[in-house]
Amino acid sequence: MRLLTLLIVLTFCTSVLLTGCDQRMKQPIMEIVTPPDTEIVTPTQNSLEKAQAAMEKVNERRTEVHQMAEETGDFSIIFTASEDIFKEELGFRKGLWVDLVEIYRQENLENAELLEGLENIEDAFVEKLNEDTFGMFYFQYIRTFDVLIVEYLRLSYEFPEANEQELFTRFRESVRNEEIAIVFP
Repeated sequence: MRLLTLLIVLTFCTSVLLTGCDQRMKQPIMEIVTPPDTEIVTPTQNSLEKAQAAMEKVNERRTEVHQMAEETGDFSIIFTASEDIFKEELGFRKGLWVDLVEIYRQENLENAELLEGLENIEDAFVEKLNEDTFGMFYFQYIRTFDVLIVEYLRLSYEFPEANEQELFTRFRESVRNEEIAIVFP
């Protein structure tokens, strides 16, 4: 019985070797599988959700840089890394976020409470700078203004054809209409 089974298997294998595969099988079948979309932004997100997702990515990078600075004890890297993160993640030019803060300030010149909040945060900035500890708190300081950056991003997603000046104009309107507000720590 064993011999018979072995003979059948050998006969089958020999016939396959001599006759070859079916002519339709000249090339292996390759199924094309597209990888899942790895971007944070999905088609169902609105412009605000896209802006918030982009800002989340910025904050993840900030956390990584801050952890590296803590490990090395060198917080001086944070200042240049901050601008690099904005450029790489958001496409911002250097200092764009500062322009947003200035627009926010200009549009709120008659709001004494808000101006006092901005002055307090600037005073804290100067104090930390004088103590040579500002690098340790820089991302905490700059996060105060994330709401402004999110609004600018929202506008850029909503009006993708707009240039920077047009977005600044729309941003001013958002500030005037009190659609955004900084919450001071």
